[in-house]
Amino acid sequence: MKILIKIEEYLPETEQIVVKFCSSQSEKSIDKVKPLSFNLSNFNLQDTELFLEGLAIRGQEIIDNYEQLQHGEVIDNGSLDISSLVGKTIEREKFPRNKKMIPMRKIEL
Repeated sequence: MKILIKIEEYLPETEQIVVKFCSSQSEKSIDKVKPLSFNLSNFNLQDTELFLEGLAIRGQEIIDNYEQLQHGEVIDNGSLDISSLVGKTIEREKFPRNKKMIPMRKIEL
């Protein structure tokens, strides 16, 4: 996956940059992404390629963390404890309208 990097601002007095990261496949425009600031001492400033590679690695980590927050957790089946579900984002498959889960009792053979 390719990522988009937009350096919004360079602050030479504090040796920082303000950057926006976005997935190239994202529906959201990079201009609508929240900017982050980074200290340049955390990057290799030897040449452009090494700098951009380090910036891309950092951006990929941020995008991956964001995408994990956007996707929900897969919850294992078991006895129902609603209090354990509070505050979680849960990911489920969408069922077609004409199909639904049918509650069944346990059958022992």
